Amino acid sequence: MKKYIFALFLIACLALAGCGRQPDGTPHRRTVFAMDTVMNLTVYGGNGEAALSAAEQELYRLDAHLARGTAGSVVYALNHDGTVIDREAAALLRASGSVAQASDGAFDPTVAELLDLWGFGSGAGEHRVPLPEEIAAALAHVGEKYVHIDGEQVILDLPAQVDLGGVAKGWAGERMFACMKENGITGAALDLGGDVALWGGKLDGPWRVAIKDPADESAYLGVLEAEGDRFIMTSGVYERYFEENGVRYHHILDPKTGYPADSDLLSATVICKDGIWADALATACCVLGADGALELWKTAATEWVPFDAILVTDDGRVLYTCDGFTAQAEGYTYERVA
Repeated sequence: MKKYIFALFLIACLALAGCGRQPDGTPHRRTVFAMDTVMNLTVYGGNGEAALSAAEQELYRLDAHLARGTAGSVVYALNHDGTVIDREAAALLRASGSVAQASDGAFDPTVAELLDLWGFGSGAGEHRVPLPEEIAAALAHVGEKYVHIDGEQVILDLPAQVDLGGVAKGWAGERMFACMKENGITGAALDLGGDVALWGGKLDGPWRVAIKDPADESAYLGVLEAEGDRFIMTSGVYERYFEENGVRYHHILDPKTGYPADSDLLSATVICKDGIWADALATACCVLGADGALELWKTAATEWVPFDAILVTDDGRVLYTCDGFTAQAEGYTYERVA
C-alpha cells in the first residue's frame, strides 16, 4: 500500500511539474498493472492514445516473456533447458554481464537460486533464513561466467539459474520509449512502480521528480530536476524484507556472500540515460555501500556507462552527484559530491 500511495504522490508531482502549456496539448494518461506493480504512464503530443495502447501491450509482452516463474517465458526455458535463441534475452544478459563486470560482481543476473532460498524469488515459498550449507551450495552456481552468449544464442551452465528482474523495468522503459517515438510523442513521464523513465521534454522547463525517503515511503527526500531521456531508478533495503528472531533480512542479496547486503546504504537512486544500466546499477550501489558506489560512479564515467546517484546512508547522510537536486526532508545531512 505504501508503494501505491507514493506512486500516486509521484505522479502528482510530475503532473504539477507539467502545469502550463505542454507540447501539442493535453496529456494522455493510463494506469496499468504489470511486472507485479502499478505503473502510471503519461504522454504528450502525437497520437497519445495509440502510444499508450502500444506501450501497454509491450509491457504485457515483456511481463510474459521475461518472467522466470512463467512456463513458456524465455527465462523459464533457459533455466530448464540451458539454452535459448532469443535476441532480447541475449541483449539483456549481455548488458547484465557488463554491469556485473563494472561493479565487480555486486550485480549478478545468476542469483535466482539464492533469491528462492530466502523466499524472495519468483514463485518461492515463505521467507526464511537458509542454512549456511544451502547458501554455500547456491553460491557455487552464481557468477556471470556461467552465461555464454553467441549472437542471439544464450547458453547457461546448469544448474545455474538466471533472473532478469533486476533489469526488467529498465528495459521496459526503453521499449516504451520506442512506442512513443513511433507515435510522434514529444514527451513522456512513465512511473514504473516508483521508478521513473522520462523521454522528450516540456515547454515550461525540466521534468521534476520526487525522490522517495527510505525512512517514510509516503514522504520524499527532495525533488530532482531532470532532462528527458533519463531513467531514475531506486533500490532500497526497505522495499522487501522479513524479520526472524528480531533480525531484519532484506531482499538485496550480495552475490559474493549469498546474504542480504551488509552495506551502509538504505537506498540508492541512479540517474542514467540507459534503462538497463540504471536499473542494475541501483542494486549494485546498494550492495557496494556508499564508498563503493561513489568509486563505481567515478570509474563508470570513463570506462562504462556514465550515471549520477543519490545515496542515503544509515547514519542520515544524503550523498548526491547530480545538479538539480533540491533537499526537502528534515533529519538528514545533504552533501554534494564533486
